Amino acid sequence: MKWANLRRGLLDQYDRNTPVILPVAAVEQHGEHLPLGTDCMIVEAILDRLEKVMEDKVLVMPTQSVGCSEHHMQFPGSLTLKHDTFRDAVMEVASSAIRHGFKRIMILNAHGGNQAIDAVISEMMGQTHPDVECLVGNWWTISLPRLEPIKEGPMGSVGHACEFETSIIQAIAPELVDMSQARDAGIQHRVESMWFDLMKGPRAACYRPFHVLSENGVFGKPSLASAEKGEKILEAVVESICELLEGFWPAK
Repeated sequence: MKWANLRRGLLDQYDRNTPVILPVAAVEQHGEHLPLGTDCMIVEAILDRLEKVMEDKVLVMPTQSVGCSEHHMQFPGSLTLKHDTFRDAVMEVASSAIRHGFKRIMILNAHGGNQAIDAVISEMMGQTHPDVECLVGNWWTISLPRLEPIKEGPMGSVGHACEFETSIIQAIAPELVDMSQARDAGIQHRVESMWFDLMKGPRAACYRPFHVLSENGVFGKPSLASAEKGEKILEAVVESICELLEGFWPAK
């Protein structure tokens, strides 16, 4: 159930052990072929489907739509928050639910640029609220075993405005996709151990702004995308999140 759709009294009837999911995303460039709100649309599509499966077993909070996107700011349309601002916003929203008595919080991330500060948030939530369990994860890493068989391209095909993100938007909002503008792109680091995509992180990392990694704002192969693949990805992600939630917080 969506937190914002409930009346006060209905919300108050929920067991305080009900998992509360706080989605965090970004509004930023996704090449010329995808909308700026791609990350928000993806995480909301995931949670719409999760709600249908889990019904009133979860509460979904409003999406923190603007994230940490400084590395995309060379491209028009991108919005960004400083790490401290994002951290404070996420923690204060999560803490609001905690102040109402909820004890199980999941921060579900849909943007690669949020990952580093998400890890800090995870530690700070645990230190600030020792009686609360805060689960933090990315939709793609939570779902990795189920997603690997769906991927068709080589290392680097799944990154940004890529094989996966393009497929999902084709599935949920095809009217917002212009595949005539889609171009495969992406420059890996010169050291192979530092190559990466969403499916596999590097063994060592060095920050580079996105316009250095890609001239057109794409990292990956949107040419391999399809709406059918997008539906398979969404199904795999929802199954994986359900499995995680039910395993980590089993119903009493």
